[in-house]
Amino acid sequence: MKNKKTANEIGGERSLAPGQTRSFCRAASTAAPVSSAVSSPVTTRFTQAVKTIADIEALERLPYESLVPARNLHHLFEATARLHPDRPALTVLTRGSRVSGDVTLTHRQLLAEITRAANLFRSHGIGASDGTLAFLCPILPQLFPALLGAQVAGVASSINYLLNEDAIADLLEAQNATVLVVASEAADPAIWAKATSVAKRVPSLRTIFVIGANGPLPGGFLSFDQAAGARDTLDFEPSADRDTVCALFHTGGTTGRPKLVRLAHGNQIHAAWSFAQVHGLDEWDAAVNGFPLFHVGGTITVGLSILAAGGHVIIPSPYSLRSPDAIRDYWHTVERFGATIVSGVPTSIAALAEVPIGSSDISSVRMALTGGAVAPKAVSERFQARTGITLFETYGMTETAAAIAFNPGRGTPVQGSVGFRAPFAQTKIVALDDAELRTECPPLTSGLVLVRGPQVFPGYLDPRHNEGVLTADHWIVTGDIGYLTTDQRLVLTGREKDLIVRSGHNIDPAAIEDVANAFPGVQMSSAVGMPDAYAGEVPILFVVPSPGKSIDLPQLREHLERGVHEPPARPKRVVLLEALPVTAVGKIFKPTLRDLAVQEKARSEIDRIFGPETAAEILVEKDARLNTLVHISIDSRDQDRVNALTESLTPLPQTYRITTRSS
Repeated sequence: MKNKKTANEIGGERSLAPGQTRSFCRAASTAAPVSSAVSSPVTTRFTQAVKTIADIEALERLPYESLVPARNLHHLFEATARLHPDRPALTVLTRGSRVSGDVTLTHRQLLAEITRAANLFRSHGIGASDGTLAFLCPILPQLFPALLGAQVAGVASSINYLLNEDAIADLLEAQNATVLVVASEAADPAIWAKATSVAKRVPSLRTIFVIGANGPLPGGFLSFDQAAGARDTLDFEPSADRDTVCALFHTGGTTGRPKLVRLAHGNQIHAAWSFAQVHGLDEWDAAVNGFPLFHVGGTITVGLSILAAGGHVIIPSPYSLRSPDAIRDYWHTVERFGATIVSGVPTSIAALAEVPIGSSDISSVRMALTGGAVAPKAVSERFQARTGITLFETYGMTETAAAIAFNPGRGTPVQGSVGFRAPFAQTKIVALDDAELRTECPPLTSGLVLVRGPQVFPGYLDPRHNEGVLTADHWIVTGDIGYLTTDQRLVLTGREKDLIVRSGHNIDPAAIEDVANAFPGVQMSSAVGMPDAYAGEVPILFVVPSPGKSIDLPQLREHLERGVHEPPARPKRVVLLEALPVTAVGKIFKPTLRDLAVQEKARSEIDRIFGPETAAEILVEKDARLNTLVHISIDSRDQDRVNALTESLTPLPQTYRITTRSS
């Protein structure tokens, strides 16, 4: 590992090759503007190495205010600008790692850009009224500072630009967006087309700023770059109340049913600080951020957590790791910036494991972060074997600012565990059959995972969505099933909630079911996740025909292709049932459907390897810890094919036991 300076040394920056980067910042003052709130600035860098739960408990014996003095996001950046003004903070590779055009901001420049954006948005009513600001933009160099500045000014959201126009319009209307920031037509023609169309449909929108505009704009559209002033001190007093809501994230949102998570300054500050403490982050860390900025993984897990510790965030492309070039040149990027942290959802980690390292020197990397979905064991092992980099799983939700549990970055991760809880937070496991959520499970006993702490959100924008998620004493019901080990590491064994998580992408089953239920002849449908070695799980749809009706499956699939807005949400398999399993009160019982999905996955692999004519019995059951066991008895004595079936099912999270029999 490279030598590091002591915590008291600042400056001494790593120099960049001439012409390698540029800055869009205007002329910056020699001293970063800092308010009296951070007259003795403290970053979120780790206080002491966390290796066991005892280290977290030791942190909790210290006064919280001395550890986390920031009252709003602006305070975080005032501290890093004061302590590390000339260190690189944010680099966006606009054209990839091997082509010139990078844009780098130092911590002083980042604070200045955040402040200018905050002033601009406040002057257009953000924070002074109920209106919010939304971004519809890939990660152009201006985006991250503008997003942070918008949260300093008021309430901001970043919308998934892959959504269709209907979904985008619904989200904008639900959050009462008065200002929209979009990419220019030159930067992204597809986003521009959506934005110009949506702008006509959302009455609340008053102003649209365009990032990267180089020519005349339509009426009502303004150049963001020209409108942002030169003043790098705040024109207003930001809220000093950590409970002030400043961000909205959409999760499981569908047309007509937007679900918006509210996050406060304090939620994000505590999450960033917690990541820094448990992962051991400091000003010497440089992280390649492979997540989009409409996801808390991008804004917080490998965003705010690194920046607030004084570190350096590298964005590999405006489209994160969706860019094939970003994947191809990933290890070159790591070497070029001396990255200490690499990251991505499990599918990205799987893709990176296939990229040859070649002559790239990646010895600077100390950890790889993955989250958003459970990393399949085979993917983790393959990545670590091929790269020599230890993989650290994290666990969080949008509703917890991504921070629930972490494997200790300065300690030893345990495969299969998502690690220790956040400091000053609580995790408890309650019995699945206790509707009152009062019966706590002993160690090594699976139950429903509940979390409480400063990172837990205050609730959804629509309070009706809080039902069944937030308790009266502010525990969040995660919907996940797991257990705590004797040393208080969390192990996830399943999920009670209905959300389908495909490669870290949250899919609301209603997005599929609403479309399917509108198809002629469909009485009822229900979507769940089907195990998948690459994506973790993919949607599978179970459909019940109306009495006396038949369903043309090819036509139904075409209908779903047209009607389901997000491609990842389109079901990979559609299965006809005579009836859906229901509870005593008539509610659809999805645990049984998930077992059926496991059976369908096993059957599909049998069909692929042995052929659809091969008979097999498939039994799905749970063991004492509620882990899923799948027993397959197959009519075949072909050992080579049995071995192939075993190999295809082993990467899945369930345990498969295969026996053969004579037909």
